[in-house]
Amino acid sequence: MIRAAIVSLALSVMMAPGGASGQGAPDASLVPPEKPVAKTQASAEAPELSKTPPEADAPSQEAPEVAAPPEPLAPSAWQTLQETNAALVSCLGTLNELGAVYKLDDPRTGDDRDCGIANPVRLTQPVQGIEIDTPALMRCETAAALGTWLRDFVQPAAATLKRGPVVKLTKGSGYDCRGRNNQPDGKLSEHAYGNAIDIMAFRFKDGSQIKVAPRARDGTLAESFQDAVRATACLHFTTVLGPGSDDSHSDHLHLDVIARQGGFRLCQ
Repeated sequence: MIRAAIVSLALSVMMAPGGASGQGAPDASLVPPEKPVAKTQASAEAPELSKTPPEADAPSQEAPEVAAPPEPLAPSAWQTLQETNAALVSCLGTLNELGAVYKLDDPRTGDDRDCGIANPVRLTQPVQGIEIDTPALMRCETAAALGTWLRDFVQPAAATLKRGPVVKLTKGSGYDCRGRNNQPDGKLSEHAYGNAIDIMAFRFKDGSQIKVAPRARDGTLAESFQDAVRATACLHFTTVLGPGSDDSHSDHLHLDVIARQGGFRLCQ
């Protein structure tokens, strides 16, 4: 009878909640705390967070941010410019993207001729990594065309020469209130409106340079480089003149952004 009581007591313990064969939760005081599980990139519970900011925080596509005003323009003047001259502000934004070094300068007007630039930029570096030997005064649109051409075509062409990238331009004329081909009584040059710049030579990182000059069609890399950059310039400038165009352009590339009817371009 004592044996039966012992068996009955053991069965009642085994069938109770939390017992060895029961379905209930074990006593928490008898279970050691779980160790924290290290999160891995493969963890389904903790996927890697995206580095892309939330869509609500993305900058507006209708009003792209333009960097702070170039010196020495005061913030109040910059605010006025943003409100009154959207085209200029957009152009300055292009210069900022190119890594250009420039300053907004005072307006230019001709003394006795219809020359001038309303909002000239004094350009020191048209694109990151390339300087002009002397700062050039021009319209922002001219500066933007120059920097884009240098970045997209001149530097890739330079890479084939094994001289290192172009680091400096030798400049001829920039803004200059004069007639075409320096004729005193001729039609005003595009230099007189800040629409043009003349390039005399390209200097490379290794110290060498390629001067713009008439070529003997001898198949040299220097000749190919000059031909390549001259041809591609007409994708960004509406006038490209150089050696062979006429005697006045035998030692430089004349590049300008004059607007012509129908978008016509003169490339000689």
